Amino acid sequence: MHFLSGPAGHPLHPILATLPVGAFVSSLIFDILTRTKAHGLPWLVDGAYWLIGVGLVGGLLAAVPGLVDFRAIPRRTKARAVAARHLTLNLVVFGLFLVAYAWRATDHLEHDKTPWSQLALSAVAVAGLLVSVWLGNALVYRFGRRVEDREPA
Repeated sequence: MHFLSGPAGHPLHPILATLPVGAFVSSLIFDILTRTKAHGLPWLVDGAYWLIGVGLVGGLLAAVPGLVDFRAIPRRTKARAVAARHLTLNLVVFGLFLVAYAWRATDHLEHDKTPWSQLALSAVAVAGLLVSVWLGNALVYRFGRRVEDREPA
């Protein structure tokens, strides 16, 4: 296996993907929490902005071994079709969060509560992210991608 994707039985993509998934989901939770208090919690608005930034950096880091793994899947197979949907959806989610980050960069310090429009954008992006995670899990658990096949010791 290519050194960028990790050794057999220990792929890098799934472990690196936990960073952007956790950051993006946490940013949405922060956004929702800002709407639950009468006076808002401005540090949560700022925190959501920075979590999106962390998720974007983490997404780029996870993409490298993910692309290496993608290229190793044989063409014209069901696993390749699922992987292509996973990759495409990740690109869409990344783009939505990139838009959200740029949008918030102009006003995240001015709000006590995350504006509904920004919260809605994050909710749509996280929904897409959850579908993408499901597809990624299907690659491992249904198609056995990057699972080391050895006899138990």
